[in-house]
Formats: sequence, C-alpha cells, structure tokens
Amino acid sequence: MFKILLVDDEPIIKIGVRKLLEGTDYIIAGTASNGSEALLFLETNSVDIILTDLKMPVMDGVSAAPTCPEKAELN
Repeated sequence: MFKILLVDDEPIIKIGVRKLLEGTDYIIAGTASNGSEALLFLETNSVDIILTDLKMPVMDGVSAAPTCPEKAELN
C-alpha cells in the first residue's frame, strides 16, 4: 500500500480522488485544505506521495513543496 497526502481546497476534488483510488494499492492517509495544513500533517505523519493542488488559499502547493522534505521524511 502506498500512503497519499491529498492537499486540495475543493471538497469535490477530494471526493473524486478517493473514488478513483478505490480498489488500488493507494490509500488516502490524510487530507489538507492548503499547504500550511499539509506541513502540519507531515510533522507527525509519514506518507509515500503528496498529491497537491497548485492554487489554494493560505499557502499554495508551489510554496509548500520545497518545505515538505524538511517537515517529514517521505518513504
């Protein structure tokens, strides 16, 4: 199983991605609505993949991406 952190500010996208991943080797280990929430999640959780939207309020995916390796060790 591969654990995914799903980061998107649109609930319908989160629902759709969950549906797409049903029956696969990928599981949603956590969700966040912006890059800031994602970084907080990564401080205490380990994931294999981070799937993020690029444009979000507070902190977008582009701003969060360089900080992710500092916050958590990706598997």
